[in-house]
Amino acid sequence: MKRIILVLSIITALMSAKEVVKTYNIDGMMCGMNCPKKVVNSIIDVEGVKSCDVSFENSNAVVTFDDAKIDEQTIAKTIAKETYYKVELASTKKESFWTRLFGK
Repeated sequence: MKRIILVLSIITALMSAKEVVKTYNIDGMMCGMNCPKKVVNSIIDVEGVKSCDVSFENSNAVVTFDDAKIDEQTIAKTIAKETYYKVELASTKKESFWTRLFGK
């Protein structure tokens, strides 16, 4: 009986895992060549990360990952630790009064 419960638990965990795409705002990049490469290199070999596309122009990174292996906060912390840039989820970034008033 214990084995059946264990097997069912493992199957449920595997079935609930999905590929997730999140956008992270990255503040501190100063160039369009080495800075995006630095961000990609900081996260691409982490288990669970499928891809990372960095835009210097938009100051963000779009990361595709397996949520059963890694979570969105760990990704942000890993990029920040390896690059020393300020990293936060795009959905959690608060817009300032001036940005709302005049745009970006």
